[in-house]
Amino acid sequence: MSSATTVQRIARFAYDASPDDLTPEARRLFKRNILDSLGCAIAALPGPPFQALRAQFDEYRSAGTCSLIGGGTTSPDQAALYNAGLVRYVDLLDSYMSPGGLCHPSDNFGAVLAAAEHASASGEAFMLALAVAYEIQCRITAIVPVMAKGFNHAIQLAISAAAGSGKLLGLGAGQIANAIAIATVDNISLTCVHSEPVSQWKGFSPGDDGDAGRLFGIAGQTGIHRAHAAV
Repeated sequence: MSSATTVQRIARFAYDASPDDLTPEARRLFKRNILDSLGCAIAALPGPPFQALRAQFDEYRSAGTCSLIGGGTTSPDQAALYNAGLVRYVDLLDSYMSPGGLCHPSDNFGAVLAAAEHASASGEAFMLALAVAYEIQCRITAIVPVMAKGFNHAIQLAISAAAGSGKLLGLGAGQIANAIAIATVDNISLTCVHSEPVSQWKGFSPGDDGDAGRLFGIAGQTGIHRAHAAV
């Protein structure tokens, strides 16, 4: 019998994660990071890109119950992109540093929050899914120097957000693996997004990758499958 692929091992980790795995110190830190993400988002609300996005949402609004930070509700995909962009915009969000690069774990916030609201999840379930996403993104960052290879560090978000969203949606390990594989093969973010002059898309690229992970979590729920050799 063949051994499990990397995708399957990541999916199993997400599926097996339990609230009991969150120590009191981990819970304290995640509560702090959630508040930090919200603080970054509130600081970004006056930013011109968000006024433009809200205008677009008004024109093409989809019905939904997912919150837009600052007021209003919309569909999960719009909420994930908007809220993730808010958290990143002022560039004061949390960072994880490794010898080969870095990542911003709270880039997962918008996608995981949208999935939590879509699934009517509890606060504890949201925190656990966010912890799963943080762990996956940081572990990959620690061993894969993506930016040195020409890829943006947001690329791991397709994996971590798919896993966290799949956890919230109640997917089985096999379904989470499908969601991760689908999200990964079709969402490749390049490091040139950081080049000068810096574009506004730099702040939205993580939200786009993260929402892809959340969206493909839903795809995994339907039974759509993809090659597990993606990672």
